Amino acid sequence: MYLKALEVSNFKSFRGEVVIPLDRGFTAITGPNGSGKSNCGDAIQFVLGPRSNKTIRAQNSKDLIFNGGNNHNAARSCSVTLVFANPLLDNGRRRLPLNMEEVRMSRSIRLTKSGNVVTNYHLNGDESSQKSFHRILGAANARPDGYNIVLQGDVTSLAKMTAKERRKVLDSVAGVTLYDDEIRKADRQKDSVDDYIERIKLLEDSQKIRLKELKKQKDLAMKVKDLVEELSQARVTSYQANYASQLAEKEYQVNEQSRYLEEANDLEQQVREGSKTLLSLDDQIGDLQKQIEELTGGESKGLNKVIFDLHLKIDTNKDKIADAEQKDIDDKQELAELSELLTSAQVALQEFVTSLESAKSDLDESKIALSEAKSEEAEVQKIMESSGDESAKFSQQLTKLLGELEQANEQLTMAQNEVNKTAVQAELIAEQLSKAQDDAEENRLALGELEIRGEELTGSNSGLDRNKLSKDLISAQRSEEKLVGESQLIESKLREAERSRERLRAEMENTSGAKGMAGGAAAVISARDNGELTGIIGSIAELCAPIDSAHESALATAIGGGMTSIVVESDEVAAKAIKWLAERRAGRATFLPLNKLSNYRVAGKALMVSKKSGVVGFAHELLDYDAKIDTAIKFVLRNTLIVDSLSTARSYMGGVRLVTLRGDVTEAGGAMIGGSKRKMSVSFGGGIRGASELEKLSSEIDNLKLMSETVSAALHEARVQQQQLRTKINQLTDSDQAVKLQEWRAELKQAKSVYNKSLAEVATNEAKLAELETTASQQLDELDDAQSGVAGLNVKISETRESMEASSPAHLKDRLHAAQIKRVDAEGVMANALTALDSGNEHESLLSDRVSDLTKRIESIDAAIIARSEMMDNLQASIATDSIELKDREDERTQLLEENKGLEDERIALVDERASLRTELTQKSTDAQSRRRLSDELGRSIINKDTAINELYSDMQAQNIEPASSDVSLPSVGDAEKRVRTLERAMEKHGPVNMLAIEQYAECEERLDSMKVEFKQLQSRRTNLIEITEKLESQRKQKLVKVLDKVNENFQKSYEILSDGGKGELYLENPDEPFKGGLELWAKPKGKSSKVNRLQLSGGEQSMAALALIFAIQDYDPSPFYYFDEVDQNLDAINAERIAGMCRERSKKAQFLMVTLRKVSLRLADHHIGITHGGDGCSRRIVDFDRERAIQLSEIESAKDNPLDERISAIALEKRLEAQSDMPTVPEPLPPPKSLGGLLNFIEDEPAEEGTLSSLIERTNEMTEDIEERQGIVNAIESIEQEKKDEQVLEQENKVEEEL
Repeated sequence: MYLKALEVSNFKSFRGEVVIPLDRGFTAITGPNGSGKSNCGDAIQFVLGPRSNKTIRAQNSKDLIFNGGNNHNAARSCSVTLVFANPLLDNGRRRLPLNMEEVRMSRSIRLTKSGNVVTNYHLNGDESSQKSFHRILGAANARPDGYNIVLQGDVTSLAKMTAKERRKVLDSVAGVTLYDDEIRKADRQKDSVDDYIERIKLLEDSQKIRLKELKKQKDLAMKVKDLVEELSQARVTSYQANYASQLAEKEYQVNEQSRYLEEANDLEQQVREGSKTLLSLDDQIGDLQKQIEELTGGESKGLNKVIFDLHLKIDTNKDKIADAEQKDIDDKQELAELSELLTSAQVALQEFVTSLESAKSDLDESKIALSEAKSEEAEVQKIMESSGDESAKFSQQLTKLLGELEQANEQLTMAQNEVNKTAVQAELIAEQLSKAQDDAEENRLALGELEIRGEELTGSNSGLDRNKLSKDLISAQRSEEKLVGESQLIESKLREAERSRERLRAEMENTSGAKGMAGGAAAVISARDNGELTGIIGSIAELCAPIDSAHESALATAIGGGMTSIVVESDEVAAKAIKWLAERRAGRATFLPLNKLSNYRVAGKALMVSKKSGVVGFAHELLDYDAKIDTAIKFVLRNTLIVDSLSTARSYMGGVRLVTLRGDVTEAGGAMIGGSKRKMSVSFGGGIRGASELEKLSSEIDNLKLMSETVSAALHEARVQQQQLRTKINQLTDSDQAVKLQEWRAELKQAKSVYNKSLAEVATNEAKLAELETTASQQLDELDDAQSGVAGLNVKISETRESMEASSPAHLKDRLHAAQIKRVDAEGVMANALTALDSGNEHESLLSDRVSDLTKRIESIDAAIIARSEMMDNLQASIATDSIELKDREDERTQLLEENKGLEDERIALVDERASLRTELTQKSTDAQSRRRLSDELGRSIINKDTAINELYSDMQAQNIEPASSDVSLPSVGDAEKRVRTLERAMEKHGPVNMLAIEQYAECEERLDSMKVEFKQLQSRRTNLIEITEKLESQRKQKLVKVLDKVNENFQKSYEILSDGGKGELYLENPDEPFKGGLELWAKPKGKSSKVNRLQLSGGEQSMAALALIFAIQDYDPSPFYYFDEVDQNLDAINAERIAGMCRERSKKAQFLMVTLRKVSLRLADHHIGITHGGDGCSRRIVDFDRERAIQLSEIESAKDNPLDERISAIALEKRLEAQSDMPTVPEPLPPPKSLGGLLNFIEDEPAEEGTLSSLIERTNEMTEDIEERQGIVNAIESIEQEKKDEQVLEQENKVEEEL
């Protein structure tokens, strides 16, 4: 077997297809440096499979493809084919395990469009793999990792190896790695056995201790075993007794349910039969009644009708008298109330007239005082202005501001007057609207009654019982009287609650210090809590609290009316809240929007005073609050300081607001406020005092209104019922029907007209009120603007005065203070007087109208009482006359009935019988219903019982207990449970008993016996493993020494030839334990001392020694062909010739390929391959005179006899059997001892097998190769799929173009 040809295509520097013919013997491959001659060897290794691309001088697979050189395009793929001649040997076999004369091994790579590399292997044109190549070549001892291929640097590497590295080379040659694997396997198994033995020893000790403990428990368990069995049986009996009892109860309930159903059906049948009897009795009674009525003149005319009409007339007149009397009582009560109201209205009118006169007097006095104060103030300001200093400028500015303030106050007064005027008008129209609504409601009810009356008049009126209708009418009248009383009581309570709410609201507003504000603030807070308003943070009172409780009174006074101010997130929220208050007429409130409030700076005077003695500090500093509302707190307090006493305040007053701990105040302008403490309506940390009571009263009013509506509806229904009854009674007289219907139509028409007029009046008043509400909203906005303007001017005036006072002399300052105080007081008195006078005329007119209305109402009630008195006298006279006539008619009817007493007695007897039967049937019907209810209850109980029985049965099944058979006698449930409890107490006397100890003791004893058996097995296996390891060690050593002897012998011969008479030897550093030491190489070139060290040899001498070792290894493990790549490059001519000569000599037995530049090598070579390049970067083969002979090819025969895989497997099996024929093998590991049980989970896994460095490298390379191969296939598939997609897209585009 030899390499017959090398076919390359675009491989590295070879462009296109190049065929290099080869032959037996010694072939020299030569060419200039860089010509690509070494690429021939790279091509061979490329097919055989290098350890890595770096071995064939490439960074990656792409570098193996022809790159185009200088003038050509780069290729996209490359391929190399090794053509081996595989002739028959003398023994009839072939070196390559393929039955064919020529074997072609090809490897190619190509680049996809995406740049990925795809690798393919072919064996004789069929797809194959690198592993198949390795197996085939390995069978011929032509492994790619053997020493048949020697590359550049391999000789130097071998020469510089350490002793241990050199010994590992010998290990590989000797094939002792199989022994290493077996030894490691035996060691691992021995470690596992040792671990099992140790664990069994430890477990055996613990089991012996446990056995002693279990023996005691077993003895106790044996004693109570019978008791346990008895208890177990008693529990089974208890379950069975309970189950049987439940079944018996269910059976009883089923029987009872059936009995109740049968009884109910019987009773219902009796009721149905009795009902038929009742109908028969009704018919008999009707016939008798008809006979009696015929005797007394009939129903619709005659004596009975006259008697009934008289009864009805008398009862009607009595009802009218009762109604009139009740009306008199009501009117007299109303007269008393109206008299009180008239008296109070007259007194109020007189007091108001007096107050108007007082206001006029106060106005005149205030004008005089104001004139004097202004004169004094003007005189002081004139003096200040004439001073020419800074105070003059402030004085002029103050004069201007005072003028503006006067105008603003006038505007404010006008706005307030307009608001008051509108409020009065709204109040009058609201009263008119309320009266119109009440009238409309009364008219609606009257119209409804008339409509119902009309339905009755136009409907059927036959078959009515006059006596029954009369009784029903009397009952309805009594119900009406009761409902009227309840309605009056509820109305009285409702008026009282409304008056209380108004008083409380007024009190809250008066005590809060903010007129009209407290109620609005409380409403907003309530709306916030109910979720109606959002963005409301809370009132100042809620959001802050004194740090020290001693300051509470002072801080509350300092804040004043601001306690009810509402802090909101933005002005938008404030606007929504104001709109909400206006829509619901819930009052007014002050809002502090955080996004609009500006930071309030501390004034210089206040800052100076705050540092003096007696001053507690700024008010806002004494409060605890969230920093978020800091601007709001400072806004309501401004520069207010808290001081300890009034004397301290007096000493620092002027230019700064001071509040004492007692609650006295000195304003910045000089005003002083104090006196007795008043009760605060608002406290820190809570809401407005009285707000909860107000809310409670509002809730009570709502409830009373609901009750009033309910009673009114019931009263209306009662009156409608009376009207219906009266209508039915009246309809009994046929002659009056047409007259009554005509009267009803006239009344209905008039009622509709009155009702429509009242609705129109309500609509008119509502429109007026809505218009006034719009006007009031605008006026309130104007009033707010005016108040804001006045407040702003007051602030500016205060600041200007402070500045002016600060820059004025002390005597002028005092005069100015006195004038200002006098002016402020006068302005206050004048403002109050003007307000009273402006609204006085309208209020006086309103009071006068009130007195006039009350007087007219009293006169009207007096007239009605007189008229009713006359009517009652006439009715009494009519009742007396009708009663006399009624007595006469009843006497007449009695006489007729006595004459026909037999019919009446028979009728009475039948009526009694009917009543008795009806009572009996009613009772039976009730009993039937009762029994059906009991049956239903039993049905539900049966369902529950089924559930309980199923649950009990499931429990019994879970404990493997079956119900007792019917023929078994069971105790009662109580007796069975008592027996269980008795046995349990007996068990408790013995204490805790482990009944499993009997079984556990047997198991523990059995486990100890098993441990003893397994312990003996493990010790036997350990001894066996030690013996096997010793044999393996001995045989490994023997084989290594044996191979070393042969290789050493070959080395001595080779080195003697290569060194021309020199001596060389290989020896172990540690002959006794060779695997603990290395392999030393000793070489003594000819003419040198025998004491020379290998390291003292020259580089060429070391290379010759290394080559001698390579030849020695090759002689021990010959290959059919060898490839040397410039192994003579570091040698001189003589040594190079010796190497070439040895290659020539050895080429008689094997094929030698050598890349060389040495002439001597070329001269001794049998064949020559010349490689050159033409300056374009492309390698070319030079054809010599032997070219024709070199490229002759033998005929190729087809392989028919032995399949590839079968032959490879046979050769591999033969080599393995040959290597292991005399090597002892380690038996399979014993299974883990069963006696260890759960401890096996804690035994660590065996460590991974460690291989030699060479085997690891080999495995890594093979794995890398597999990964690359697999990745190449994946990339190829992806590339092919992408190419197909591109072709499909291109075809579609072409079709579209053709269609266009």
